[in-house]
Amino acid sequence: MINVLIVDDDQLVRKGLMLAMPWDAFEMKVIGEAGNGERALEFLSENRVDLLITDLAMPVMSGIELIRIARKQYPELPIAVLTLHQDFEYIQEALRLGAIDYIAKVQLEKERFEEVLGRIHDRILTERRKRLNDDTVSESDKDALFYGGADTGTQILNESICECEQSGSTCVEKGEGSLKDKLHSFRWVHDERYMNELLQELRTMRLPVPRLMQLLYGVTVDWNRTFKNIVQTEMTTPVHFASWQDVVEWMANFRAEALVLSGGQYLRKEVSSSILTAVKMVHDELQKPLFASDVSKRVNLSRSYFNQCFKEMVGYSFNEYLRKVRIDKARDYLTQTAKPIVWIAEHTGYADEKYFSRMFREQVGMLPSEYRNAPR
Repeated sequence: MINVLIVDDDQLVRKGLMLAMPWDAFEMKVIGEAGNGERALEFLSENRVDLLITDLAMPVMSGIELIRIARKQYPELPIAVLTLHQDFEYIQEALRLGAIDYIAKVQLEKERFEEVLGRIHDRILTERRKRLNDDTVSESDKDALFYGGADTGTQILNESICECEQSGSTCVEKGEGSLKDKLHSFRWVHDERYMNELLQELRTMRLPVPRLMQLLYGVTVDWNRTFKNIVQTEMTTPVHFASWQDVVEWMANFRAEALVLSGGQYLRKEVSSSILTAVKMVHDELQKPLFASDVSKRVNLSRSYFNQCFKEMVGYSFNEYLRKVRIDKARDYLTQTAKPIVWIAEHTGYADEKYFSRMFREQVGMLPSEYRNAPR
């Protein structure tokens, strides 16, 4: 979230901006207002501000003087100028001092709100991307730029980290592990509200950007591995995220595409989520005995309705799908490892080696030993 401070000596202008502009649409939030430059500097010293919007002609301290001081004290703070068209010389001076844009008050009368904020938002992100690619910027500063600076959630997290370090605990790793489990459950694919909560939790964790990339890449790999028998198109992860907004957009696009590819858009989200959970169980618990009656209970569906929806969404009955995944995994073990047949049988859910060999021959057309020795 981009925290905004509005500075103008006209209270009506300040209130009008706060109420009329579509701040939320551009991940912005007005956290303060000030009637002159001195009050603005006081606010800046006590609060994190990501965007300063200031009038130029003000009593006590002009906008130009405010910009000059703010640029010295907070060199990375984006500043936009709020002014009238006839202040052209002042606008030039403000831009020379480092302001990234200006807002003509007549634009507000014409209700060009989205155009104005969109332009400023894009310039802030562009500047952040430049700094993220700057080798002279520290990794911690790059992370702050990526996530949009520190916030209350981060402060709470940092306090928790300190407590963990003092007690020798590994709660940070546990927190990341819990987050990983939620991502890999894929519940967020069928539950938009859950996805938004997960994004907020992920942002609060403030993982280093390379670690975040690794985490999301793992999600993509797990999806492709788990649902390769259901969908024909593999999901991908970008090589690089330039900002947190890129992560939000990627997850939203991933969710939308996954719904279409898996056919889950035709079922109620609770049902499609249950079927995806069942598919995950097959892959994650392959060594264990799995029965449709037990799995249907675990995903809170009646057995008959579960079988119907599973076949509709996956294209196989539960038992057919379970057998297919087990045999496919056995094929991988046979060609990629030297493990004995009895070990492969146990690790693909078959307690009896002879029964495993018979099932393998029915599906593949040859015994496991023959398949292993067959030329490729």
